[in-house]
Amino acid sequence: MTTHSLPDRFPDDDTGIESPVEVLEITDEHVVLDLPDDVRDADRVIPQDLIEFGNEARSWFLWDMETKQPRAPMTKNGYAGTCAWGRDAVSMDARAGARYGDVAHCIDGHVDDDWWWDDDEDPTELWPMCIVPHADFSPEPGLVFVDLDDVIEPQGDGTGRMTREAWDIIQSLDGYAEVSSSKTGAHVFVRGQVPSKVDGKTVLKELDTGHVEVYGYPANGCVMGTTWLHINETPVAVPHNQDEVGAVIDDLLDEEEMLTDEEQAEQLFDRRKSRVRSGENGSSRSAYYDLDPEPIAHQPPFSTHESNGRGPHPVHGGTSTPDEDSTNFTVDRHDGWKCWAHDDGGGALQLIAVMEGIRDCGDAADVLDDPVDALKVCLAARDKYADLDDERPPTIALKGVCEVQDLDYNESGQLEYSTYKLARDLYGKMQWTGGDQA
Repeated sequence: MTTHSLPDRFPDDDTGIESPVEVLEITDEHVVLDLPDDVRDADRVIPQDLIEFGNEARSWFLWDMETKQPRAPMTKNGYAGTCAWGRDAVSMDARAGARYGDVAHCIDGHVDDDWWWDDDEDPTELWPMCIVPHADFSPEPGLVFVDLDDVIEPQGDGTGRMTREAWDIIQSLDGYAEVSSSKTGAHVFVRGQVPSKVDGKTVLKELDTGHVEVYGYPANGCVMGTTWLHINETPVAVPHNQDEVGAVIDDLLDEEEMLTDEEQAEQLFDRRKSRVRSGENGSSRSAYYDLDPEPIAHQPPFSTHESNGRGPHPVHGGTSTPDEDSTNFTVDRHDGWKCWAHDDGGGALQLIAVMEGIRDCGDAADVLDDPVDALKVCLAARDKYADLDDERPPTIALKGVCEVQDLDYNESGQLEYSTYKLARDLYGKMQWTGGDQA
């Protein structure tokens, strides 16, 4: 068994590499596949662009087919230990996953945590596995994983019959496809995101034969046992095919199974509101997002004239009425703040942006979309409003560090680990002095 990574869309004669699963015949009812005799002995073909995606997301793991559980490299001697990979168990500073090179070192690895070099334990063959990463660790466009179960019927002669319905889904997605370890299912990888009209960002649908599941960004991570038994009539690449993902989901789901525009808006509002709630998302979330806006807002004129949580804005005061009569501003620990005069609001960081003059009221809601402004806000939060010296700043603020220090960085996804560590160190040395300085 050999593992190959290919940068091309299809294996070709120049590489001498053949896909382990070959399409023999396509009819109106089914597709005949030539299947390997033993999943463990077949060559693996892994797309190079998926390797690079997983390296950036740190989402490479090892799959133990015997125990059906993910493992992660623990030491340089080939030991791969069980790991907690759920969102509540990881953070930017403590990832469970690894880069492909670390995982490849453990493919013939050891799973006994008492193992040493001179022990007699036989290595355990482990499969490299790239999970769908948690949304806030994912490069963009994200990863979408399509799992087709019970769609291949092995014929007992080394071939299998895939339903034409499943094959059409695979072809329409136009991404990397493989056969599952049971040789009765198939998986497809593409880049993109599950549309907002899909409740929970997961599709579960019965087919005429078998069923299909779709997982992906921006939902949190998903572990799946990959085999890299590439089907030769599909690309050895994971392209960005958002239109194709949307079309497949439209075909799978009926209109009544999708969220209405109002329900989509409500879910978006709930996600945004959760960013200003305190203590509900675990220690892996940056503490900057969980600051309480109430004590920040309680400055004159608001603190002088507020009643029942409403009063004049703490910066610009009343706009159409005197401060003592104004109720243009409201603030709540859980729901954040709102300026009714300028239709603006958000959490503590957005409020600090207005308090410090980084943004005018009316222009503060999206302050965390701008890396440099986000950096200023977070420095002000740390140095003037809260004890955050030992807390991890949001990634967007570290991108602001890269901007002001003229460092190269990935603008559309997560920072590479070396860049993250450098930006984090520089951030710790910066101070908020007000105005345009950071």
